[in-house]
Amino acid sequence: MVLTPIRRSRIPSPLEDQRAFDDFITQYLNKCDDLLSYTKRYPIVKESPIMTVQRQNRNPHEEHRWLRRDVYLYHQESSYDELKQVLFTYRADHLPLWMPQLLSVDRVESIVPNLCQISRYSFKSQGLKANRDYCQLVVMREFLGDTAKPKPRIFTPSASMANLAMMGRNQSSTSLVFADNAFASRGESPVDSPLPVKALKSVRSMADFQAPHFAPSRNQFAGLTQAPHDMEVEGGEAPRPIRRFQVVTVPVEHAACGAQKGFVRAFYESYEEVREYSDGHVEWSCIHHSDFSGWVPAFMADHSIAVAFPREAEALLEYVGRVRRGQLSNE
Repeated sequence: MVLTPIRRSRIPSPLEDQRAFDDFITQYLNKCDDLLSYTKRYPIVKESPIMTVQRQNRNPHEEHRWLRRDVYLYHQESSYDELKQVLFTYRADHLPLWMPQLLSVDRVESIVPNLCQISRYSFKSQGLKANRDYCQLVVMREFLGDTAKPKPRIFTPSASMANLAMMGRNQSSTSLVFADNAFASRGESPVDSPLPVKALKSVRSMADFQAPHFAPSRNQFAGLTQAPHDMEVEGGEAPRPIRRFQVVTVPVEHAACGAQKGFVRAFYESYEEVREYSDGHVEWSCIHHSDFSGWVPAFMADHSIAVAFPREAEALLEYVGRVRRGQLSNE
């Protein structure tokens, strides 16, 4: 399956129809929540005291595999506010300063400042003839107080679950169940599904109902949806998120973001969340799926991305440390 950009015309205007726009934004935030739940079952391919990288098993329905990266930060390391400054508040300013191979970030359209915008990302492609650029819709939102708590169960509209259903087909630990018209019963309608899935209204993981969500481990606070509100772990109640923010980046078609000379248009999806827990720990999760386009074989593209994926996190943490020491600023 090739990533299909959404059309700019399918993004509702917040001035003309606020509810339709809110629904459109929410579907991507819901998908972020779902991916945080499903992808934690992927096999671990890299693990260290501060980072875990997981990769989807090969799927005959998809050309490229999904990756998940979790970074665990303790009291003496980067704080929530530091990550928020770099990854959320001043994201476009900071990205070229820490992300390897990123040449520039150009704002194409600001639909709603600090919530929804379209940007072009231009990358130097190491080892490839042509550089890559991406036209991406970026959706951001912060959740505070009660809204930061884990959701007791997963629910998303079909529009945000179409690719996810395909993604989960060959995951042995996850089976998908299709419920009856729960989305339509709320009086809402799906928006811009990347696949023609009309009958799919609600998708849940059977494991969400059959298996415990939380098992104490080296990192007992990993995963937003692992611990139900009333579940306790050994030694007391599991730490809970007290605030979190999400950044969702998906490909989009835009008239002002056409081809540029020397670049091949590529596509990626990225779902990020940073969480601060009640015990002071911070966790940064990123789930990524991409298509290099061009003549790059899928296995080479997957290998290149898998190698670069953990290095991006290392580069971000090093950069935040430099910002903290006053060697850099966002001004």
